[in-house]
Amino acid sequence: MSSQPLEAHSLAETYLYLMATRCPRCGQGPLRGADARPEGDERPIRLRIAATCGSCGGHGEYRFTVPGSVASLRARQAGSAAARVNPSSRPSQIIDVAQWIVLFRMIAEAASRATDKVEARRLGYEAAQCLEEALKFYEEGNDLPPDAALFQESSREMRLTNPQEFSRERLMALRGRLPTLDLMEAERFVSRRSIRREWKFWRRK
Repeated sequence: MSSQPLEAHSLAETYLYLMATRCPRCGQGPLRGADARPEGDERPIRLRIAATCGSCGGHGEYRFTVPGSVASLRARQAGSAAARVNPSSRPSQIIDVAQWIVLFRMIAEAASRATDKVEARRLGYEAAQCLEEALKFYEEGNDLPPDAALFQESSREMRLTNPQEFSRERLMALRGRLPTLDLMEAERFVSRRSIRREWKFWRRK
């Protein structure tokens, strides 16, 4: 269990964090998060999410803070409303640029394989948000992200071995092929289902 709460921008970001995190016991995964449980009624909301590793079966518990009220949290968790992963301009403090790039790649690939059109659109919406989150780490005029945008040793290794994956120009081109988030939301791309998939992206060579 994390000793200090991790600051997330939304409930969706907490589950994406679990999808992007290796199991501390076996180093693999995926981590499957249960329903979030609030701790009290204060703001920001403090919550706990129990997680189970799909590889070794190990159990853990992760603590987060998210903005909003407990009522809004329960509405999100029930799927009665949808929201962006991060409506602010600030980059994530818990998912680094490399993890967002890989999450985009994996979710976009899942969207391309989806046979249900509604599911494909929902996945496309999530993939677009991952790109937006990755781009928030870049400084104007620099094609590569700063060192501070890489939180994990595996992310730093990825930049060394595959620097082309981090090109801001490349990410901007990928984002330009997708509709804006406003358009996706207006056209009901957003599903009422919560983000609960698990990606084994750290195994990708």
